[in-house]
Formats: sequence, structure tokens, C-alpha cells
Amino acid sequence: MKISFFDDEPELYPLQYGGKARTIINLANEFMKHPDVESVTVLSRSIFTDKDEFELNGVRYVKLDDSNTIEKIVSEANNTDILNIHCCSFTFPFLKCKAKKIYFMHDVLIATADKGSHLDKSLGGYFDYVMAPSLFAKSIYEKYRKIINGVVPCEVIPRHINTDLFFIPNDSCPIDFLNTIKKKYDEVFFFPSRPIAEKGRKYLIEFANSILNKNICIIGPFGDMSDLPLNCFDTGWIESENLKYYYSISSVTLNFSTLPESFSQVCIESVCCGCPVVAFAVGNVTDLGKITNAIKLCDRNLESIKKTVDEALILKRNNNQFSLEAKKLLDLFSKDVIIDQYINFYKKILKDGENYEK
Repeated sequence: MKISFFDDEPELYPLQYGGKARTIINLANEFMKHPDVESVTVLSRSIFTDKDEFELNGVRYVKLDDSNTIEKIVSEANNTDILNIHCCSFTFPFLKCKAKKIYFMHDVLIATADKGSHLDKSLGGYFDYVMAPSLFAKSIYEKYRKIINGVVPCEVIPRHINTDLFFIPNDSCPIDFLNTIKKKYDEVFFFPSRPIAEKGRKYLIEFANSILNKNICIIGPFGDMSDLPLNCFDTGWIESENLKYYYSISSVTLNFSTLPESFSQVCIESVCCGCPVVAFAVGNVTDLGKITNAIKLCDRNLESIKKTVDEALILKRNNNQFSLEAKKLLDLFSKDVIIDQYINFYKKILKDGENYEK
């Protein structure tokens, strides 16, 4: 089986900016290890190297630009069996080709569905299947599919936990910034998102101000945001392979996103690295919070946030209980479980063609 990916944004390589990019890289690497997979190719408009093509971990990467995007996609679609389409801003063309075309739903599609957004691309009939990472995401798809009479069937396969990247490190932390912070403060909270309004900037500032008189700090990729409280420290851009150190040295991960996320990679990554999460009950985070007490849900007010953070700290200090809660996610979303779901789905649609039914 030949499997390919098309991605239009954001920075896929080398930065792997955000959960979408990490999902693509993780899947590509895992597919390449599978005995039923002959080759894996990633085509992206956001590969930033001097090479037009290169190979990494057995995966072939092809850099696209404005002059060759359509040409490369058409060529790939006629030479691969499965074409996974991860795009938010690129209008995907109608293609009659060899490959089964699968459109992946991402957070931006779910969060802006009621505004028209890009959801219409996954409803236009140019794909064989739409892939949703949760039942919540599928429900949004079905709601808007009915409105415009979309005909593309939707499959649900969750994202997986890459335990090669996300785990509790046994070795010492190689990041001086984190070592300094950990020695100086009693508690460290991690806010892994850019502090924009939709990701909970207002709540971040309110919570940070409420703990100014305590020996506690909040770290995150804050950039040059000048109005953040003095106990908020910018981490700069965090490379994927280093994220585990930020999660693992932190007492609690703060996920104050008000957008309905289709899955929430941050939540499962954090728990896998030994750090509980405090998050708002929006999107699929609500369902993850029902699976494990390591993802604690709170209301959108300071009193509820503080109360829930205190509960998360209690769980963090109870190693045995936390391990049991983390195992609930590992049992459901380990890469072996999820990768098998993908491969079995691909095999089925290649064998049965349009007759595939869940």
C-alpha cells in the first residue's frame, strides 16, 4: 500500500507548528514502519529547506510552491493508493485519479463552521471520505452536511499518543530555562498556546494576576506580549521533541481555549508526560474529560479556574492515582491501537471501493 499526505499549512517541517503538523508527521512515520505499507510521501507548501525533495525516517518529503502545487498533487494522486488531504486554506481541486482521497477535519474547520469557514470543502463531493478525529467533530460535520446536502461519508479515527515523543523523561532536563524556573518557583504552570483571544488570553491574564503574591509562575510561547503579568515567562518556540520537558516539569497544563477543538492534542500529550490539564468544556475536550480525571474541566470564570487548578495539583501529587488516570488515555489512544485502525480502514476502502460502510 502506498500512502501520501498533502498539507498546505502551517509550518510542517522543520518546526511542526501545532497539533495538525505533529499529527501528519506522526502518522507518516508510523505508517512507514507498518509491514503492509510500501511507501509514504508528504507533500507540503510549508516545508522550509533548500531541498525540493528529501527522505527522513523512510518518509519522502516533497516541497511545493506556487508554480508546482497542482502538478505535484495530480502526479501523486495517480501514483499512490491513499491521499490524505490536510488543508485549511487551499481550495482542493476536483480530481479523478487512482488514489482514494480522504479529507481530514481540523480544529479550524470545527471552530468556524457556523461562519461558513472551510467546511464547505469537505462537503463538496470531491473526496471519497472525510476523516474526523472524534464523534464531536463528526457531529459538526453532519450538522452542516445536511444544510448543503453534502454526500461525502465521514469516518471517525482519533489522533494517537506518540509515546516516542511524549513520556515522563528519566534523564535530566537539557533546557537551562526550565531548570532555572523549576529551582526558583514552587509551582510551574504551562500555557502551551499563543496568548490570543480565542486561546484564552483574558483568562490567562486574570489567573496570572490572581497568583502574583505566590511563588508560582506560568510559562508559554508568549512572544512579545507586553501586557502579561510579571509571573508569565516566554518560552520561545518549542520544538516537538522538547515538548515533553515542558509538560513534565509543569504542575498543571492550562488549556483555556474557547474554540471547540476537534480532538485536543495538547490534552493527551500533557497527561502522557505526567501533567494534569485544566480546560474549558468545549469541543472534544468535554469528552476527553469524561474519560479521565487527569483532564479537569472548569467554567469560564476565575473562581472555577482556581478551584479546578487546586484539584489538579492534588491529583498531580498522587502518583498512583494519576498513573491510573493516564492509563485510560493510553489504552484508547496509543499509537498501536490507532495506527491499526487507519491501516484497516485503508485496506477496506481499497478492497471494497465505494461500498465501504463503517
